[in-house]
Amino acid sequence: MKNKELDQLIAISQYYGNNSEYVIAGGGNTSFKDDNNIWVKASGNSLSTIKEDGFVCLSRSVLKQLKEKEYSQNSTLREEQVKHDLNAAIVDPKHLRPSVETSMHEIIDFSYIVHTHPTFVNALMCSKNAKKLTKEIFGNDVIFVEYTDPGYILFKKVLSKINDFKDERGFEPSVIFLQNHGVFVGANTTDEIKSIYTDIDAKLRILIDKQDINTSYINKESPKLKLIDHYFSNKSLIAKGYFGELIQYFIKSSTSFLQISKPFTPDIIVYCKSNYLFLEKDSDESVIAESIELFQSIHGYFPKVIIMENDCLVVVDDSDKNIQTILQVFIDMMKISLYSNSFGGPNFMTIEQIEFIDNWEVENYRRKISKEAN
Repeated sequence: MKNKELDQLIAISQYYGNNSEYVIAGGGNTSFKDDNNIWVKASGNSLSTIKEDGFVCLSRSVLKQLKEKEYSQNSTLREEQVKHDLNAAIVDPKHLRPSVETSMHEIIDFSYIVHTHPTFVNALMCSKNAKKLTKEIFGNDVIFVEYTDPGYILFKKVLSKINDFKDERGFEPSVIFLQNHGVFVGANTTDEIKSIYTDIDAKLRILIDKQDINTSYINKESPKLKLIDHYFSNKSLIAKGYFGELIQYFIKSSTSFLQISKPFTPDIIVYCKSNYLFLEKDSDESVIAESIELFQSIHGYFPKVIIMENDCLVVVDDSDKNIQTILQVFIDMMKISLYSNSFGGPNFMTIEQIEFIDNWEVENYRRKISKEAN
């Protein structure tokens, strides 16, 4: 890859990676391709700080073989087989692992691909009327893909949608919306990428009712927070509390909590896990301890997010930096839930979809790499 193209890939990656309305933590991925090779973000790397050594170069001719191969019907074995073939396509560096969505980048026939999880886009993608309204808002020049487990199955579904689109429309789709996931944007220049994203953003902003709710937040101390922090103190974990108008909207009662009680996207599961603990306002020290222990026995992990009814949002992890990441992702989840009301209300991932992500080796690897980077 020429220096100019590499510089542009790094620049566009950092441009969206440093905008929390598009990317949080290690989410999203970008790529550039020429006739022979594709350079794609390595799994677990952050777009906000990515440099040349954060990309993996792969052979396009080897990647093209994935379209034709038959893989196991067993999801675990199939994803191992695909991972093996992705690794076989690596040109350099051999020690990095390419994004699991590399094959998606390969089949979208533009030089630059930028995949992000914008808050406004996911307000639509994670809503009950996502499919219907996507067509009404964006017309026939975009693709909408119903939620599909990420990895090879999603790749094959998108490939089929792209082929159908080209047969019907006669040109390559530059925008692919993924239900409960995000959006892929492709173009031959980074300026075109920005222009397309600007158009998407403008069309959605005018439709979203923010209900005049302030989304900022502050640290909050409370007697119950101290009890939670004390409980985790001998487990090498820290508990921090936060409060604001948006947080209050969702923590004021058990009913309001239901609007954020399950994850909307795979990234939420990666950083916040898929279950969150709600503590009623009259919970005392013994109830708090019993509730946390019951949660751990049921789910196999301590809650990363605890809702104290009409008090504050509590985030639990082993470092301040990890707590900030979880907080940002969960606040974005709150925004998605709130804004989705403009499109028919929130639509959570199903139990089956959540279990796939919870148990998927790829996402566990991404979670591990992201945490090590912190």
